[in-house]
Amino acid sequence: MKIIIGVDGGGTKTKACAYNLDGKLLGTGMSGFGNLLIESNVAISNIIESIKKCLEQLPKMSECLHIYLGLAGSDNSDQVEKLEKSLKKFNALVTIVNDVRLAHVATFEGRDGILTIAGTGSVSYGISNEKTEMAGGWGHLLGDEGSGYWIAIKAIKQMIVEEDNGESLSKLSLALLNELKIKKVQEIKSFIYEASKGEIASLVPIIVQVAKSGSEEAIHILYEAGSHLGNMTVQLYRKLQLKSDVTVAMRGSILINIEHVQNAFMDRVIEEIPDVNFNQDSISATKGAYFLAMNESRLNLFL
Repeated sequence: MKIIIGVDGGGTKTKACAYNLDGKLLGTGMSGFGNLLIESNVAISNIIESIKKCLEQLPKMSECLHIYLGLAGSDNSDQVEKLEKSLKKFNALVTIVNDVRLAHVATFEGRDGILTIAGTGSVSYGISNEKTEMAGGWGHLLGDEGSGYWIAIKAIKQMIVEEDNGESLSKLSLALLNELKIKKVQEIKSFIYEASKGEIASLVPIIVQVAKSGSEEAIHILYEAGSHLGNMTVQLYRKLQLKSDVTVAMRGSILINIEHVQNAFMDRVIEEIPDVNFNQDSISATKGAYFLAMNESRLNLFL
């Protein structure tokens, strides 16, 4: 049985999926982050682990023709060559692109449109008349506004302001300290400077929970996140010089699962693009890898 493996690696997790040549999903493997800009050796190990877990679910005689990887940070990493060498053990053609490229193909199947993703990080990627542009995607030190990491850091910075001003800690700050089992605000420094991006972003569910209880501080942060994501999408819309009948697809746990973020995002986009069509279909980015691999292998003129 001939197969294609698609790999989607981000700042928190890596997902590998095996497809037969008809596009049927045969197996899935999960592991930790696959962003080569975080800790490249660990990221490479996670990527290989996800592929191995995927292959373990398939018949032993399966032949992998192509491993197509979409990895966050791959455009600017000097570790791509090292990863390619590590993947030679699978005896398959290897292609590595940015993760958002895979997600766009999976979503639009070669058509024009804008895809905005907000998970641990954030980015917008669009295609118009074969012109490709991006907005955001700068990483947590330079940008990632509206992402899970940004939301958590925003809440913690608010806690610090309360502490420095001698104010009583808000319900949100107290909830975060309780989650981290920290008694004093000063102790937050150890967590922030030792934790990974994913560990920091994992605080978002607490912020959402506090927002649902009516906390204005938490609600404001989530709305601000959505507005940032909307602004990023509008910036890309302008770069692409799109006119009308634009489809904007939303992906990522922050944008899909948090109502306050999604509402603020949609409101901001509609301000600039009144006739926008929103797409929330949940299709794995790894399916984009299947489409691209099939196209490159000339097995199917899909795109």
